[in-house]
Amino acid sequence: MKGILNASKIKVILLSLNYNQKGVNKVEILTQKIKQVISGEIQIPYNRGEYNSVNDYWYPHPPALFPLFLGSGAFYYGIINHFFINRQKTFVEYSLETGYISERYRNSDQFLTKLLLEMIMLKEEITDEIVDFAEKIDYKNVSDIYAFAEKYGDNPEEFKHLIFFESDLPLFYAKSLEEYKGDYPSSSKILNVKQIHNSCSFEIADPSHLKEIQNLPKWLIGENPQKELFDELLKQNDIKGAWLTLNSKGWQLEDVAIALAKLKFKTNDKLFHLVADNWIDGWANSNFKEDSY
Repeated sequence: MKGILNASKIKVILLSLNYNQKGVNKVEILTQKIKQVISGEIQIPYNRGEYNSVNDYWYPHPPALFPLFLGSGAFYYGIINHFFINRQKTFVEYSLETGYISERYRNSDQFLTKLLLEMIMLKEEITDEIVDFAEKIDYKNVSDIYAFAEKYGDNPEEFKHLIFFESDLPLFYAKSLEEYKGDYPSSSKILNVKQIHNSCSFEIADPSHLKEIQNLPKWLIGENPQKELFDELLKQNDIKGAWLTLNSKGWQLEDVAIALAKLKFKTNDKLFHLVADNWIDGWANSNFKEDSY
């Protein structure tokens, strides 16, 4: 389970995640304050084991997931970051038990809002520690969160009334696609059919929902070994398909490392090289060398 990651490399990746593949800073998914929370520079009060550092422990996960926190249970909070596809970066939760990656937050404000809501629900008031944390992260709307908690508790069915969630619900909290503005492929209730060809199997909450979909991509069907499909798509120069195949279930981790090395020869994207090397380093220093996902 132990796997030492390069902290300086992680810092560079966190900075680079705010840029698209052409090096343009279009959407700042990671604000400076949340990066300080991730690094531990700003401590989270009342941490109940859900926001542990990922630097010292590594669990098998697809390379499209960049972990930010490790929770007991076990699960990762992280960012889904797809290369070779025009997909939005969003905050996700990956359950190692279910093998599903769900979209939880669309931006840093939502992540920090939910974090503060958890604190307020735990203490049933706005404590000095909560005020201090909010000041450190420049969060000005704690009273709005408290008002929500007083009225709705932490009921996810009501997050459409929670500040920063109101106008841009993550798919996890949406009741229909009409309430959703993003491009995440699925939740337990919703299948975003238009995004099926831009998705990997870890992003499909219920595979049975795919049965009635015509012309499914091969990596979601799973009839052939994923390693063979990856090599076939790579020969065809279908980099997008190869990437999504690599991020779908049915791989030995050693083969994932080899496949990432192959993809590095197909792109000069510096962020991809950093992410690939970070994943390979984590796996190589872990106790999961013989495992699969």
